[in-house]
Amino acid sequence: MTTPMNRSQFITALENNGISLDESRLHEVNYYWNLWCDTLKQMNKKPGVNPADFEEKVFKHFAAFITWMKKQ
Repeated sequence: MTTPMNRSQFITALENNGISLDESRLHEVNYYWNLWCDTLKQMNKKPGVNPADFEEKVFKHFAAFITWMKKQ
């Protein structure tokens, strides 16, 4: 499975949602990037997931991921 966005796009998407992770905090960037990639992998493993609906589900899950990150 490939992620719908690369690492750079992920960082940009976070910044667009008010979360700033710069490359000077590389460990933190890597943690959240890997967590997001793992989330996508788990979404794909669920039975009955229609690949055509995957992109829509990614957007919903990313919004929830952003909300969760803001609480951290």
